[in-house]
Amino acid sequence: MNSSGSRDGIIVTDESGQVTFVSRSAELLIGRGAQTCLARPLAEVLTGAARLNGSAARDSFTRVLDGEAAAELTDSHPLLRADGSSITLDVTSTPMHRADGTLAGVVVSLRETAAPTAAGMPSDQERGQDDFFAILAHELRNPLAPIRNALQIMQVVQDDGATTAAARVIIERQLKHLTRLIDDLLDMSRLTQGTFELSKERTALSNVIHLALDIARPQLEGKQHPMQIELPAEEIYLTADTNRLAQTIANLLHNASKYSSTGSPIHITACGTPEEIIVRVIDQGVGIPADMFEHVFDPYGQVDRLEDGTHDGFGIGLTLVKRIIELHGGTATATSAGRGRGSEFILHLPRDHDAGFNEAPPLSSPSAEIQKLRILVADDNRDAAHTLAMLLRLDGHEVRAVHDGVEALAAGDSFEPQLVLLDIGMPLLDGYETARQIQQRPWGKQAHLVALTGWGLEADRRRAIAAGFHDHLVKPAEPEALRAVIERVAAD
Repeated sequence: MNSSGSRDGIIVTDESGQVTFVSRSAELLIGRGAQTCLARPLAEVLTGAARLNGSAARDSFTRVLDGEAAAELTDSHPLLRADGSSITLDVTSTPMHRADGTLAGVVVSLRETAAPTAAGMPSDQERGQDDFFAILAHELRNPLAPIRNALQIMQVVQDDGATTAAARVIIERQLKHLTRLIDDLLDMSRLTQGTFELSKERTALSNVIHLALDIARPQLEGKQHPMQIELPAEEIYLTADTNRLAQTIANLLHNASKYSSTGSPIHITACGTPEEIIVRVIDQGVGIPADMFEHVFDPYGQVDRLEDGTHDGFGIGLTLVKRIIELHGGTATATSAGRGRGSEFILHLPRDHDAGFNEAPPLSSPSAEIQKLRILVADDNRDAAHTLAMLLRLDGHEVRAVHDGVEALAAGDSFEPQLVLLDIGMPLLDGYETARQIQQRPWGKQAHLVALTGWGLEADRRRAIAAGFHDHLVKPAEPEALRAVIERVAAD
């Protein structure tokens, strides 16, 4: 491990190979400040500042820059840093392309190779973490390819309704997949930092199971799994975070599907004893090899890898299952007869015997006639701002879109919006300061402020509310959640 305590750094170049960005970790890895690297050729930065031992990394980068490599290239290299210390880096060069396919630049990832153990080999945990970070990049990029392809299809066949509709389905499915991956990462971060919070309520077990099936349905139907569902004849109750618990069971269903062949049946059963509820998810898939059995729920201990060697997910889904069930006061276990003989995951949860349970009232159906609002959208991502504004206009609202906090204040003074959707990480004035200044305006005292942001931790929500926001929505905001906010504002 280097003196920085970090093993990862990022350098970005433009299409000519000139450095445009150097992360703090990269500065520490190569031993040179960002300001001395900017606007200089990357090969010169590496060979001049870090005195690269050998030319392989320079050759790898040059091949990507010259268009000889369509995907990323990775090489491992010993370097002598500017302070005279030695370091071995894995250098990964990844091309960035514009919408027309031309090269926009290269992202170069520098990672310090894991230090060997006493036996001369990286530890199991280090290998697991290295696999995880490799899969992280792979899995986050995977949904982008079909999204981009679908968009190109829509541009070419503008008058073909069936093809356009199919492309939209692909985009929606891949966006949901990408959102699920990011949510898993955020949940893992919250659990690791001890900031994960549950909103428990008394709920019926059948509600949780059916919600889990709804969440997992696209995956289950996509692989045509016959579902066998067994629930107790009489309703049983538990105290739980309904959404979190449903997502946990949906993760088990997704896991069962992932490791099962198309058309293979999946069985979910639930029953109650006087003291607990037991939920089982059973598949007839690849099973759990004996040498990996004890690591099924370990973070990084077992990275999800299918039989053909490909990946699907980060390998943290089962870790989330175990920890979330434990936060509910239960346990999660797994059994398998071995490779090729299926798996069974078993959840034990405390049972709630309180007889005073009242079913939550059904949600009211959306009003056919909702008052049209004046809405201000502020986001420095111009595509995000304009597409959201377009969607809101399609619903009949009067919308203005701006791209920083100063513009938001100026537009608000003339437009006097009833609803303001603010990004947090904007230039000039961030969302927090913009919200504070809006509240000092006469029109701002009546405006409903919504933080629409990629920062999704509970601490981020609390900070937004403390800054004066009325709601906190995480990007990409679910249409239903945004619609619910609009309905509340229109009803006031």
